[in-house]
Amino acid sequence: MSSKIKIEEPHLKKKILDYYNFNTKDLYMELWSRDHLHFGCFEPGECPEPTETGAEFRDSPGFVRALARMVDVIIAPADIGPDSFVVDAGCGIGGTALHLARKFGCRVMGVNIVPLHIDLASKMADDEGLSDLLGFRLGDCSQHLPAEDNSVDVVINIESACHYIDRQQFLREVYRILKPGGKIVASDWLYRDGASDEEYEKYIRPITDSWALPSLECQSSYVPLVKNAGFRLLSFGGFDGKDADNIRIFRNLHQFLLKFYMAGVNTPEFLNLFEKIRSLYIGWRDGFFELGHYVAEKPK
Repeated sequence: MSSKIKIEEPHLKKKILDYYNFNTKDLYMELWSRDHLHFGCFEPGECPEPTETGAEFRDSPGFVRALARMVDVIIAPADIGPDSFVVDAGCGIGGTALHLARKFGCRVMGVNIVPLHIDLASKMADDEGLSDLLGFRLGDCSQHLPAEDNSVDVVINIESACHYIDRQQFLREVYRILKPGGKIVASDWLYRDGASDEEYEKYIRPITDSWALPSLECQSSYVPLVKNAGFRLLSFGGFDGKDADNIRIFRNLHQFLLKFYMAGVNTPEFLNLFEKIRSLYIGWRDGFFELGHYVAEKPK
């Protein structure tokens, strides 16, 4: 099935802005991470225990390592060095860009559609004395990337394109700004290849509705988008089970919130959060939602 659905672009932009303005500080930064809005890549023993909540969960050393490791796994094929110019498309609150600047001493431009995220990322760069390496630009990555043709060594895109209404245009923009031989290293939310229309509606539509996504791709729909943009696809796959502890985290969150739901808590804020957690947990648990990542190169 095709994952494309028709949504008016201004409506989607407003939905994304409202979603992140409402959720960034109180949900993501308080309950997930001060730096990263993406999932983790776990080694054994790093997943927080069900009894860990709030800041105890967010600051768990194993969890912090897993979030940073996810970045490292995704960027590993990019061969980033101190002379690289990197664009972090959909940069969130700046954690990936800061991680790269600290690790490699490279220049990074983060691009994001949410003004709040640009402000938070810029402040973190200032606070760490990295403003000479980092710059953050407001922009819609699904339409235009604010860089010159053939000027960028690496584009990073971590769990962001799932918000884009036009992923083909995004990939064309990535192709335009990359130097010949430059790479895009990316991860995204996917639905399982081979899912029927009915399964998509049952398991995936609740995720897209509650997480402000227009749709999800599967691997077999993503690969043509990458190739049609002109790239040579080097790899496309999963995380060899190292993302599985994210399911455990969402199971624990679901069980914790379910107690309140069964007790009759029904404020709009609570129900919104409960549906986010429930939909993603069930879709992932039952094998219809998955994470994928790919590497593609602009031919020389």
